[in-house]
Amino acid sequence: MTQKYTGMRKGISLVEMVIAIVLFAALAAIGLKYAKSYLNTDLQAKKARVAALTDQANQLVQAYTIYRNETGLDPSSITELNGTSGILNAIPTVITEISTTGWELNTSTGMEGTGVAFQVRIDLNGTTTPTNSDEQYCAVFNREFNTSTELNVTDQQTFGGADINATRAMYGNFFCYSRSTGDNWIMIVVP
Repeated sequence: MTQKYTGMRKGISLVEMVIAIVLFAALAAIGLKYAKSYLNTDLQAKKARVAALTDQANQLVQAYTIYRNETGLDPSSITELNGTSGILNAIPTVITEISTTGWELNTSTGMEGTGVAFQVRIDLNGTTTPTNSDEQYCAVFNREFNTSTELNVTDQQTFGGADINATRAMYGNFFCYSRSTGDNWIMIVVP
C-alpha cells in the first residue's frame, strides 16, 4: 500500500533558506548600526588613555618616593629619576593623544603639604586653544576619582579654579584642573 500525498513536506527549500539568511543579515546590520551609536567608542578610547596616564603617574610617584628614601633628597627634575639613579629605566612616553609635552615635575605648586606634583598639560592640538577633546580628557580623568563629575563637557569649560587647594580637596591627590580657560593640567600630588 502506498501513502497518499497530503501536501506536507519535510524540510525547507533553498529559496526559503536564502530569504531567511537575507532577513537575518538585514536585522543584524540594523542592530549593529544602533549598537555602534549606543556605545561611545571614542569615550572608551579616552578612558583607556587616561588609565595608561594614571598608571604612568603611579610609577612616577613610586619612583619619587624611592629616590627620596635612597638619597634623602627630593629630585629637582623628572630626569633625576632615571639615568644615574637607575630608579626608572626611562621617563614615561608621551601619550600623544593627550599631550604634546608629557610629564613634568613641579616643585612649586603652591599646594598645601609637600607642594610637589607631577603634571601633564592636556594640549592635544599643541596650543592653549582648547578643543572639546581636551576638556573631555580632563572630565574623564576627574571622573576616575570622583564619580559625580559629569562627562558631558563644553568647549572652553573650566575645571576647578584659581584655588588649586580647593580643587585638590574635591578630587584628592589625582585631579585635572584649569589654570585658565584652555589651560588644562592633570596633577598628581606627591604625598
